Amino acid sequence: MKVLMPTIYYPHVGGITIHVENLVKHLKDIEFHILTYDNYEENEYKNVVIHKAPYLKKFRGMSYLLNAYTIGKNIIEKEGIDLIHSHYAFPQGCVGALLKNKFSLPHVLTLHGSDALILKNSLKGKYFFNYAVKNSDKIICVSKYIKEQLGENLKNKAVVIYNGVDKELLYNEGDYNFGLFVGAFVSQKGVDILIEAIKDINFNFKLIGDGILYKKIEDFVRKNNLNNIELLGKKSFVETASFMRKCSFLVVPSRSEGFGMVAVEAMACSKPVIATNVGGLKEIVTDKYNGLLVEKNNPKNLKEKILELINDENLRKTLGKNGKEFSKNFSWKKCANNVREVYEELIKN
Repeated sequence: MKVLMPTIYYPHVGGITIHVENLVKHLKDIEFHILTYDNYEENEYKNVVIHKAPYLKKFRGMSYLLNAYTIGKNIIEKEGIDLIHSHYAFPQGCVGALLKNKFSLPHVLTLHGSDALILKNSLKGKYFFNYAVKNSDKIICVSKYIKEQLGENLKNKAVVIYNGVDKELLYNEGDYNFGLFVGAFVSQKGVDILIEAIKDINFNFKLIGDGILYKKIEDFVRKNNLNNIELLGKKSFVETASFMRKCSFLVVPSRSEGFGMVAVEAMACSKPVIATNVGGLKEIVTDKYNGLLVEKNNPKNLKEKILELINDENLRKTLGKNGKEFSKNFSWKKCANNVREVYEELIKN
């Protein structure tokens, strides 16, 4: 089987990249042609061919769409592609939809979160989102919550397939007395709410990630001499895992979240999670079982829950132990096998 996969991939680090890498890692008998933004010279997988679609930084979405469509046509004609699997509705899902209609190939679209929560409801984005989902034969949702965001006419071709966790890298290495945030420095992830909550707390916090709010947060931390907050910038998954193994707890203060895989990853390290009671996070964090739930946009409530964990080491251990048990429900092998079943069903039909 040969699969064309329009997607973000290395050197871009993030949830989609990790998801795609684990699919190709566990489906070694399938040849994947990854159509992404940049070449990745360190590709170690023999079943993967990486194709670069040039793009303009200021118009990344549209320029990628146009170039990826042209390159995708050539790949399909040359390689004899059996199926298209796009990750994220725009621009990748639109590329897959256009190629599906051009070559009458089955098209799978995986919705990862913000495409179904933000893009779908934006003034311009909703047109691209609707085109991608309508021109897909199967929609994979990484959480029940994302599936619930789809119209009734789309739910019948949607299936929920959860992500997995990397058990080789995610384990408990001890409690080194610091809180951890991992995510993009954007409004959706609530990093500004976190800063407001922890600025007066006498406890160390490490924040991993970057984004449009990074400079603003950095300036605020420096001007107010917040020595308890350390901004670590963007880190690879391997580097991030090393901090997860040692943290006291993870904070996920998102305003919206399709699933929140980072929470499951922290639980795999036996770490409790403080998360907002939104979106797919409610499928992961059970209040007072494997973490604590807080109201969104409420730094005061968030501060109270953070202090609760700081002051109660036994609670941290109990919630972390339960989280470890819960994380066993998530397997990349299971995820990949479920995706394979989707492929085989579509090709058979």
